[in-house]
Amino acid sequence: MRITSRQPRIDPRRVPHRGRWRLASDRPIAIRLARMMVGLALSALLAHPVAAEKDNSIEKPEIASWYAQIFARGDSGLNVTYSWSLKSKLRSETVARGHKLVTIINGDTYYVYDALAMTGLAIRRAPAALAAESPQRRPFGNEAQILIDQGGEKIREDSIAGKRLEVYQITDQNGRRIVWVTQDDQRLPIRIELFSRKSGSTQYKEYVDWANGFAVTAAFFEPEPGIQFERFELDEYIQNIRAKDSATQLPILYHELLHRPAPD
Repeated sequence: MRITSRQPRIDPRRVPHRGRWRLASDRPIAIRLARMMVGLALSALLAHPVAAEKDNSIEKPEIASWYAQIFARGDSGLNVTYSWSLKSKLRSETVARGHKLVTIINGDTYYVYDALAMTGLAIRRAPAALAAESPQRRPFGNEAQILIDQGGEKIREDSIAGKRLEVYQITDQNGRRIVWVTQDDQRLPIRIELFSRKSGSTQYKEYVDWANGFAVTAAFFEPEPGIQFERFELDEYIQNIRAKDSATQLPILYHELLHRPAPD
């Protein structure tokens, strides 16, 4: 199997924006967006080969950039997410009810904003999350390793679209998580199944069209000009969440990149 190196469409008009620390305008759509996005999950057909061929005689070059298209299906409906990364930087885009939700991880800041309403949150990341970064490890698509770090175990091998995969599972008081991952050094997730014991519902998530090694600039991982951000220190943000402040209802999709890495 060979990972495809495909040039996804990228809008080059990304420039750094560092506005004042100011309050965003009211945005009632945020709560609906959060409901649409909570528990991203999916089940779709695997579209492209994803695993790299092994050649022990050749030193493998560092892979700086990654891209994947992600389908999610659950009680809230179907969502499609596009994710790019450059070393430890991440940009993720999802459209829900006509609103484009953008997540950007760049340095010590976690951005999430509604690109249609031009409002969002900018949260300072935890030192532990920053310390866990590595330019040799992509910031997204690490569900298998997170599950293993939390005590999950390999339960079987499986095949999707003719590709051999390993299957890992963890069951706890919250429910059950199952991850299908490629049998290679990249350990690319292909399918994820999440069962919630509390709601009794099952959600699905599938990665397709994995690509890497394409050209992308650091400017792509900056918010667009004109976004009005409400800025928080992490502790302040958590306090507002606990108080159910409606201004903080935009969903956080990558908790491990905001708070801390998965437990050892």
